[in-house]
Amino acid sequence: MSKYIELTIGGETVRKHRRDVKKDAHILAGIPDRPCRIFEASAGSAILSRQLKDQGHQVAISNYYPQGFQDIEEHHADLNKPLDLPDNTFDVIICREVIEHVESVPHTLREFHRILKDGGSLILTFPNRLQIRSRFLHLFSGFYRGMKSPINLDVPMGEAHINLIGYPEMDYFLRKLGYSIENVDASYFQASDKIFLLLKPLIALTTYYYLLKYKKKAQEHDKTKPENVAYNRYIAKTLLSNALFLGKDVIVTATKQPAE
Repeated sequence: MSKYIELTIGGETVRKHRRDVKKDAHILAGIPDRPCRIFEASAGSAILSRQLKDQGHQVAISNYYPQGFQDIEEHHADLNKPLDLPDNTFDVIICREVIEHVESVPHTLREFHRILKDGGSLILTFPNRLQIRSRFLHLFSGFYRGMKSPINLDVPMGEAHINLIGYPEMDYFLRKLGYSIENVDASYFQASDKIFLLLKPLIALTTYYYLLKYKKKAQEHDKTKPENVAYNRYIAKTLLSNALFLGKDVIVTATKQPAE
């Protein structure tokens, strides 16, 4: 069976990897069932955005290297800088396998928050650095899946995974910048990784110990307050879910909270 399937988008036949079809199905599930104003950051060939346009959504995209689309609104944008887009404009923002390329994750998330309407959704996907196979790779090599060796010095800044962070850091950034987390999932799995489920009870034991018991009054990591304990339990439960334990990507749906 071919790894690719053919889709008709905007009257054009395109080939799409089955892995991308699965990821995009998760993204599409997070978009409201009504016409929305949608922005996709660094959309590349914009296959997903053109698919959304065909479904009746009003779509805009950005690219660092503009593609010159005639049928879709495209903005030249460097996600490391302020976006030349007005506040409170979009119902949905999609950032698909891009955030790990930016120099400052909080800056980019802050800009998305600014241009997103109150109650709007940010759908964010990125490599799962803490997936179980990736943890073993890090143990034996010092590198994670998604960046298995040093970035070559002749690679321009941002074309490689220069900011490969784990889900706990991303959760922290999102909440501190005014988002609430609605859903955390994954779409890309390798069947052979199920063997690692045998280790899950031991990993769960050590995860809960370090997140709830170890150095309970450490600076910036206090584990005596009920709200901190509850948050750490949530992080542990999320990391130990089959989605993040086995999944090679992370798909987060977050909502912009109205300013207080």
